[in-house]
Amino acid sequence: MKAPSQYPQAQDFVSAIAKPFDSDAGRKVVAPFGIAWSDATKLDSGLEIYTVSAQPLGIGYTFKDEGLVFEREHHDLGEGPFLMTHCGFWGHEDEYEMYKGPLWKDLRFSDTVADAVAKLGSPTRVGRLDIHFWELPDFRLTIQWKSAQQIRVVSYWMKQD
Repeated sequence: MKAPSQYPQAQDFVSAIAKPFDSDAGRKVVAPFGIAWSDATKLDSGLEIYTVSAQPLGIGYTFKDEGLVFEREHHDLGEGPFLMTHCGFWGHEDEYEMYKGPLWKDLRFSDTVADAVAKLGSPTRVGRLDIHFWELPDFRLTIQWKSAQQIRVVSYWMKQD
């Protein structure tokens, strides 16, 4: 894995949500970092969920087997395709370097809750651990703060009803 010469745009990540790892949209957000499917680690032996954690780059991904995501009856789990269901961008977290690429709506890891609300509107809800949720048309965005002016992580999630 490597730092890219040019980071993907925030919209590129949104476009890759619910797309296979090896699709054009998927490649657009993993290839610049030198990430290959062989970098994925199975999260649980009983589930077809894989994670890619690039701590030196401040980014992490989750991929799930399409059959698991959409609960397809006649799909052999493990055959793929593996869809990106989550990507997280780390800011102020001891185990990760800060992500250096652009974030949705020009979010910054130094933003306060008020800054985020000014950029995104009021959150849909605030959950446990003070995680703020925004239900956007194409994806769910969450932000967790480490302190008042230090965002710990910004995440984009696939919407599943």
